[in-house]
Amino acid sequence: MTAVEKIEPRMTVDEFYEFDGGGHVGKIELVHGRLRLQSYASGGHATIQGNITGMLHAHLRAKRPGCRVGNEPGVVPTFDPKRNIRKPDVVVTCAPHTTGERSFPNPILIVEVLSPSNADETWESIQACATIGSVVEILVVDSETIDVQVFRRDDKGVWPMEPERVPLGGMVRLASLEFEMPVAEIYRGTETGH
Repeated sequence: MTAVEKIEPRMTVDEFYEFDGGGHVGKIELVHGRLRLQSYASGGHATIQGNITGMLHAHLRAKRPGCRVGNEPGVVPTFDPKRNIRKPDVVVTCAPHTTGERSFPNPILIVEVLSPSNADETWESIQACATIGSVVEILVVDSETIDVQVFRRDDKGVWPMEPERVPLGGMVRLASLEFEMPVAEIYRGTETGH
């Protein structure tokens, strides 16, 4: 007797938009037509995500009112756009909202908070989001240790081989938004940041 592999049906982005989640509690992404299910974020992960969103929201309201920030909105990578939707932890776009919008168009900043349970999947999604032509910067924040990395395209649109690392006590500079935020504020309220 041979084992029969159950083949998960592939889904399009349009089908994904209509998908009710099938009872899953947590984040769901579409990766090459297949569902990627993630569990709930930890309290530290959620706090860091909220801190970053709050600081970005306040800055955008004051200095860039045409831009907006969202938690886990869908973004569509450039490759296989009919079968991929990623949901970064935080996204900024300066494209106006349109009626019926199902994902954030033209994101300029992607933020991912790394958790040990899904670090490999998160790095794969970061690589996917880096294919989006409008993305200028990607901020990666570890949820359990103080480790903040900024990837920024150069003037020719090329991503660096190594990120800029920002230590505790340092300031994260987001050139795409003309904004700086203290690393200590990113981790405020977490066990790591106290």
